[in-house]
Formats: sequence, C-alpha cells, structure tokens
Amino acid sequence: MQNNPPQILILGGTGKVGKTVCEYLLKHTLCQLSIVTRHTKPDLTEYAAYATRLNSLNFDALNKEQLSQHCKEADLVISCIGPSQIIGSSIADVCYQTATPYIDAGGYDPLLKHLNNLVANEPAKAPLIINAGLLPGLSGVYPKYLIEQYTAGEIIVSLQVSYVGCDAWSYNSAWDIIVGLGDFGEQRGFCYISEKQLIKVPFYKATQKKTFPAPIGKVGTMLIYSEELRRLINQYHIPNLKVYGANIGPKAAFSCAIAKIFGQYKTPEKLAKAAKRLASASAKDMLKREPIYAIQAEIKLTNGQQITGSLLTGDTYYATGTVIAIAAKYMLENNITAGAYSLHEAIPSEVIIDQLQAQQIIQLTTTTNNTLKASEAT
Repeated sequence: MQNNPPQILILGGTGKVGKTVCEYLLKHTLCQLSIVTRHTKPDLTEYAAYATRLNSLNFDALNKEQLSQHCKEADLVISCIGPSQIIGSSIADVCYQTATPYIDAGGYDPLLKHLNNLVANEPAKAPLIINAGLLPGLSGVYPKYLIEQYTAGEIIVSLQVSYVGCDAWSYNSAWDIIVGLGDFGEQRGFCYISEKQLIKVPFYKATQKKTFPAPIGKVGTMLIYSEELRRLINQYHIPNLKVYGANIGPKAAFSCAIAKIFGQYKTPEKLAKAAKRLASASAKDMLKREPIYAIQAEIKLTNGQQITGSLLTGDTYYATGTVIAIAAKYMLENNITAGAYSLHEAIPSEVIIDQLQAQQIIQLTTTTNNTLKASEAT
C-alpha cells in the first residue's frame, strides 16, 4: 500500500464505461482521479461529494509528449477510449516507456502481440493489462474461474466457450466489433483448435445452436477465433478449443453478417461505414429489447466429467466499467509482476467474479455431468 493516495489518470472518463470506472473507484478507494478529455472540460458536478479527489485535464491522449508528462505523475493509467484499432499502441507505448501501470478496456490481439514483442526484447517495468472489458476480458476470466473452482486439478480434454450479447453499441464499439470479424487483420476465417492445431472450416460447418439460460434461450452461433482463450488453453495444456459468438439483436446480427460476408473490415472506408450501420442497427434492436450479455463454457475432463457454466449480465457498458475498476483496485492494492497481460492472466478470477456477484451484476449457474451442482444466481 502507498502512503499517499494513488494518482489515477482516466482517459475517456466521461463515456459510459469511463463514468462507471470513476464512480466505482471514488466509492471503493481513496485514490485521486484525473479525468482526461480532448476538447471540452468535463462536467464533474455529479461527483460533487468527491470534489477534493477529482481533477480534470484537457489534452489529446494520442499526443505522446503530453501523455508522457502526465504519466510521470500517475500511479496508474486507465484507457476507456477507442476504437482500439485507431488508438493502436500509442498510449501503451508511453506507459511502457515511463514504467506506468496501465489498464486498457480494449487493445485486442494486435496490441497484445505488440507488447509481447516489446517485453521480449526489453522487460517491462510495470504491469500492462490489455483486454480488460467483457469480450475480451470477462470472456477469459469466467472460463478460468470454472477451471479453478471445479476441475480439482484433473486433466482437461477440451474447452468450448460461447458468447452472445446485444446492446446499443457505440460507434467505437461497433468499429471494434467489425474489425474483430476479420480477426483484427489476421483473417483466419472460421476455425477451432484440435490437438493444439488450428483447423479452418467452411461457412456451412461453422454454425452451432446453443441454449442459454432465460431470457436468451436457443441461439445460432458461429465459430470465431480467440487469442485470449488460446492463451488460456496453453496455460492449462488443453489440446482442444472451440469458441462461438453471436450478436443476438436481429438487425445487428444481419449487419455483422453482411460485414463478414463482404469483408467490410478490410479497408478503413468500408469499416467506418459498416461500424456506422452496426451502431444504428443495434440502436433499433434495443427499442424492443433489454441489453444482455452471456458466456457459456463447457469443460470436459479425462475422468469423463463435464462441467457447464453460464454467466449472464445486463448493461454491457456498466459491467465493462465495473470489471475495469475491480482490476484497477486490485492493482493498486497488490503487487503485480511487470509484464504484458490479458485480464485473466493478471487478476485472480475469483476476485473479479466474487465482486461482480456481490454487486449483483452477474448471475451464475454451474452444473456437472448434467446434474445441478451449484446454482449461484444472485
């Protein structure tokens, strides 16, 4: 623990995710927050009760010289800005160079790969946590939680994880979703891992119907690649992995399908138009729906046991902000070895899951061998 209150720099603190981060840290820590905006000074009246712990700064976070100066005075930088493809490694590079602990709501595969290359050549002097949201983020934390809580050290034969969700996606979120359809530039197509080898399959073999707890029910999902979960199976020496995903808002799902089929993630111009369409489509979906996000994981062990777990949450932006804030609080209170991490590699899974449950943000159900083992719904 530090003698003086930690100084935290929050980039994008006025957005839906950033506000949730600010509120959580003000309530649950004694930190000092500096909320960074690029153009106008933020309205902090809603935080009047914490006025002595708040500061606002106006500068462009992509200006490395300006960011570097502020990083030297910060104990932690949290980034809630995007799209991640446009931000690139700009902010993370400054934190790496100034040895400032860093948490990024996004970043995704390209940034994680970039940071891994950096630390391979010269070790980091601070922890850099990438992919600290829902997908990726909680999407890796929850399967790890099931492994740690229920497998009892037994050898795992396979892991299958499915994600579904819908919300009124912001333009930045929509941009990252569209880029993700092209595997963030890798364009692996529809694939899974069998005996540690990447197997590609045609479109007609890539779909699967999955049944989620109410109110979702049966959903058509499609194979996707997950670097986050590939790192997880490498950690636990799991030879087989399948990951499925779907946007369950019908208009948003159609928008994603068109972007995928016609490769609209390949050029910035097409990508921008596809992101705009997706944001609009998801907003229309949410006129008659409530936001929801779910993760379902199936774990098979060599002893024949199967563990199936489901996680449900509502407002995806609120859940994302809370996950980031929990990670930030843990980082401030504990020593994390310097390096580049996905969320599940840096923060204990039970810390995040237990606190999300305590705040009734998630509902969990776990079964073993198709017999109810534990219903943990809150």
